Amino acid sequence: MKPVTRIAPSPTGFLHVGTAHTALYNWLFARKHGGKFILRIEDTDIKRSDSAMSDVIIESLKWLGLEWDEGPYFQSDKFPVYKKYAKELLQNKSAYYCYCTPKELEERKKEAISQKKTRKYDRKCFNLSDAEKKRFENRPKAIRFFIPDGKVSFEDGLHNKVERDSQDIEDFVILKSDGTPSYNLACVVDDHELGITNVIRGEDHLVNTFKQILLYKAFGWKPPEFVHHPMILGTDRSKLSKRHGAVSVLDYKKQGILPEALVNFLALLGWSPGDDREIMSREELIDLFSLDRLSLTASVFDIKKLEWMNGEYIKKLSDEELLDRILALTVNCQLLTVNKEYMLKIVNILKPRMQRLTDFGKFSGYFFEDPTQYESEGVDKYFKLPEVQRRLTLVKDRFSELKEFNVEAIESAIRELASELGIKAALLIHPIRLALTGKTGGPSLFHIVEILGKEAVIRRLKKALLFLKELK
Repeated sequence: MKPVTRIAPSPTGFLHVGTAHTALYNWLFARKHGGKFILRIEDTDIKRSDSAMSDVIIESLKWLGLEWDEGPYFQSDKFPVYKKYAKELLQNKSAYYCYCTPKELEERKKEAISQKKTRKYDRKCFNLSDAEKKRFENRPKAIRFFIPDGKVSFEDGLHNKVERDSQDIEDFVILKSDGTPSYNLACVVDDHELGITNVIRGEDHLVNTFKQILLYKAFGWKPPEFVHHPMILGTDRSKLSKRHGAVSVLDYKKQGILPEALVNFLALLGWSPGDDREIMSREELIDLFSLDRLSLTASVFDIKKLEWMNGEYIKKLSDEELLDRILALTVNCQLLTVNKEYMLKIVNILKPRMQRLTDFGKFSGYFFEDPTQYESEGVDKYFKLPEVQRRLTLVKDRFSELKEFNVEAIESAIRELASELGIKAALLIHPIRLALTGKTGGPSLFHIVEILGKEAVIRRLKKALLFLKELK
């Protein structure tokens, strides 16, 4: 039987990397074995769920390229269905009505804590007499699942047999007093009705799985196969948070991360292809993915590693495709009016230095505007050199005489002048770079000069020479 997997995010917030990580594993497993990948939105928490967040989740998965075969299904459309199944459990004595108010439950919880007793539900309503039940019949009532005695166990694809004593599990609510289902009931009902064969999710769900196994047994349904993979940690080995880079998936888009790079990076957080390769296409990931190569230990989300990988993917793009992606991301309308041929030259020279699409904006400013200031470190190091004013004047004059203003002619002119002056070419190159860009570092100076063009180069050298006069 071909597998059916799913991702079931809650629209109480953005799609974060942890959920995207789980979605990717489910998607890869389904694609590897020719199965189906389903999207379900778990929006049973009416107060906290937000339809706008559902839209963001859908957009995030589409941006990552994790297209689903069915859905999105919304649990909020199925409240009557969950109620029907909860009543079924009442009828077969697997559940009972609970009339306790939130205030009463909180008071009993505090009392248990003060007496150092277990804090699980005390089954007060299970033990009510018929007369007491009649007295409470006008109260809002929830439905609780009755936990049978014994051990609860299941086979996990990563952890093997996992077992828990039922005494450690309280009679949990399956239908709230307002008629909405609990997470566990809705999850089991939907996984059964959608024919989910494999549930791949974070190990933080292990505690829920024991409850869900009991629900499957009570309904007489076959449970899916479970795999609980380790969580992703921050670089300090603590729970992943915003300070580690755990932001919304779409925030990575805004920050200039390519979706194919993020998918590649997330795949390797807890899974290995079996060799040392790190850069893999989507097709390679599908072909190589297997659950038996998942790691038992938590992986670290290293933003520097993601940036490196993103840079590798940027290098693989053609100049035209990279320009398209930069323009799709930018809010700088000025760039949209610039000559495309000029932009492609800049993209070509900056591409090897870029690790994010946003780096283009950081690195390219001097191609569009004359520098208004010079890095202070460069001024001290290069503009205060003896003879620098005379040397830059000679450079300006030499450039003015060039009939062809290309990389070869520019490099030859600078090196010939350095040879005539009896100095190293670097003593010309560094002051020229500072004069033209305002910066001390960057790509090949000869290519920068060619791209800027003779007119702009001469103009900027003149401005730098005025600055040098004032500097004295």
